[in-house]
Amino acid sequence: KGKTGYVYDSYVSSVKGSGSNKNESNNNKSSLVSYAKTKLGKPYVWGAQGPNSFDCSGFTYYVVKNKLGKSIPRTSTEQSRYGTYVSKGNLRSGDLVFFDTVGSNNGNVSHAGIYIGNGQFIHASSTQKKVVISSLASGHYSKAFVNGRRL
Repeated sequence: KGKTGYVYDSYVSSVKGSGSNKNESNNNKSSLVSYAKTKLGKPYVWGAQGPNSFDCSGFTYYVVKNKLGKSIPRTSTEQSRYGTYVSKGNLRSGDLVFFDTVGSNNGNVSHAGIYIGNGQFIHASSTQKKVVISSLASGHYSKAFVNGRRL
């Protein structure tokens, strides 16, 4: 009846066939990944959230806020509960990925990144001291994977 209403985005989700514009969503995710890649090589600084240095969750927070216009939680643990759960086998480019990089993988989240497709993700690495692309398909991060989230 001509009135505008608002609902908090965590209360709703897209459903295939719901009339949502899938191409627009794919374009946004492609744009998100492209933007994230412009930050490759920027230094890792604990607690930093851009634009010239980042920690892991500061990187995901900054990229999502500046490219999608969404404000997500600031820490990797909180981010790992935001959006829709995605298993490792169902990841799509632009999904956020979360890891337990402290000791054995008991499901506690301590690291975050953005899946870019082809078994790779981009993240601010404390060990490499910069924003890098790493493999999710094998090795350390494959074993440390906890969950993915789709925004």
